[in-house]
Amino acid sequence: MNIQDYILEVCYQFFPYMAGAAFIFGVLYHLAIDQRSVQAFSTQFLSNDSLLKYGSNLFHVGIIMVFFGHIFGLLAPEWSYDWLITNEQKRELAILMGSAAGLVTLAGVLMMALRRATNPAVKANSRFGDWFFLALIILQVITGLLGTTETIRHDLDHYMNLDRWAQGLVILKGNAWTFLTDATVVHKIHIFLGFCMLVVFPFTKFMHMVAIPIRYILDYRPFKHQK
Repeated sequence: MNIQDYILEVCYQFFPYMAGAAFIFGVLYHLAIDQRSVQAFSTQFLSNDSLLKYGSNLFHVGIIMVFFGHIFGLLAPEWSYDWLITNEQKRELAILMGSAAGLVTLAGVLMMALRRATNPAVKANSRFGDWFFLALIILQVITGLLGTTETIRHDLDHYMNLDRWAQGLVILKGNAWTFLTDATVVHKIHIFLGFCMLVVFPFTKFMHMVAIPIRYILDYRPFKHQK
């Protein structure tokens, strides 16, 4: 194994599991121990302006579309959809929906970045971590959109190898990383940044996107409404 293959194996075989473990630990830590920090630094209390209103809505809608698009696009086994659409049709759907979701997310996050840079109260209460994660999101969305253009340029097998890699990780396939050997640089950067975001996500204010639904489920008791 040469040095390039070794780097690929570390980044796309071992690091995803490490990032997943860090994400789970971070979520459990905040839910069980440090619950107050989830929204402790929310800037909504400083200024509930139009940039936040529209930017936040666009970002949340876009990121939800991106999330479920990735779940279906990467993790759905072929037998679960081949009765309805072909792999080529799935690729075309990924290009169309991925582009739309990416542009919506980018518009939202740029509006939030503009607000953070121009609103005096928000700017004064912004920390390095806020700017860092915001820049990471913007870079991630841009590489995702560029990755979509690469998917257009390349053949179906190139697209399917991304699926094979992701599904290989899920079933603990030891050489799943080999499916990314011929992946474009943009795709590799996008994937690596995605797992980096997974590591830092639980320690940012965006943690509320996970914490609030989980808390609602855990706190929901049907018998409470029957009393």
